[in-house]
Amino acid sequence: MVASLLVVLSGCGNSLSVADAEGTVELDGQPLDRIQVEFWPVGEGVRSVGTTDSEGRFMLMTDDGKQQGAVLGAHKVILHDAAAVGDKFLRRAGEDVDISEGKKPRISGAYANTEKTSLTAEVVSGKTNEFTFKVEPFAKAGG
Repeated sequence: MVASLLVVLSGCGNSLSVADAEGTVELDGQPLDRIQVEFWPVGEGVRSVGTTDSEGRFMLMTDDGKQQGAVLGAHKVILHDAAAVGDKFLRRAGEDVDISEGKKPRISGAYANTEKTSLTAEVVSGKTNEFTFKVEPFAKAGG
């Protein structure tokens, strides 16, 4: 853990506050590895990204990779199944990817769309923000 939970991120003439943010992604109570987790601020700020490990855990970093955590405030949460689309598609925002030659995604494609995702998160200062996202499989949610 980083001792300082609140740091200042500067860019474009604005100062934005960032706090540590981490968590897990689960499907049917089991951790999911290789899920890219993206926090998109509802207001001002930069996106934060992390990828789950073998235990389904992620830690977010700002999009530029310079700060650990996410901008304070409300976020839409986007998930991409990297096991299905491959690493070369990671970090692309909201793009539809032809995975016809790849594997079937393990999670609904709705999680990868900023307009359709049902996942949200609120990042607050003064603590490490811990999130658990329990997701639906590809078939159940209609892909």
